[in-house]
Amino acid sequence: MRAGLKRLSPWIIGMLALVLLAGCGGRDKESFTIFIMDKQGDASIIRDELAQKLKDKLGEQAPAIEIAVSPLYNQQKLVVEYAAGENDLFILPEEDMKLYGQNGSNLPLDDAFDKKTYARGVFEGGVFKEKEQGEKGTDMLEETHLYGIPVEQMKMFKDLKYNSKTLFATVPPRTSNKEEAIKVLKALTE
Repeated sequence: MRAGLKRLSPWIIGMLALVLLAGCGGRDKESFTIFIMDKQGDASIIRDELAQKLKDKLGEQAPAIEIAVSPLYNQQKLVVEYAAGENDLFILPEEDMKLYGQNGSNLPLDDAFDKKTYARGVFEGGVFKEKEQGEKGTDMLEETHLYGIPVEQMKMFKDLKYNSKTLFATVPPRTSNKEEAIKVLKALTE
């Protein structure tokens, strides 16, 4: 009997995980989600204060700010978060931002921020281009743009005394609202 349970337990655990994952999703379009993962610290210590500061700065017209923090660095978790497409802004280590950026996972920020001021966030990355009749294509070009803003240059993080030299904020292409993402980035920076 015990041997039968041992064989069944991985299957039961797998099915339970599948059921739990099936219940996830259904992104709330009225909120704005920031995902933070740091190799050198636990950003959960600033989560509530950061959310409150953003709410205060953005005012009543802003969407509800949700901040998801991974207390430990985990490459697989980061892959899942990018693939799920439920985050509007990522704050992650520089090497991860650049790695994902090679595959078109960061939007260019040149139109909203000065490339010279945030020179560390300028690199060659993938940008998806539309085909001729406006249809979305899979054509990805390598272009140099400002893809990330260094956290060490963000006023709000300085005020919270969370000044990681390795973290960058970047906007994924699947953000629910690019204009809102830029507005939040500016609130973090100014």
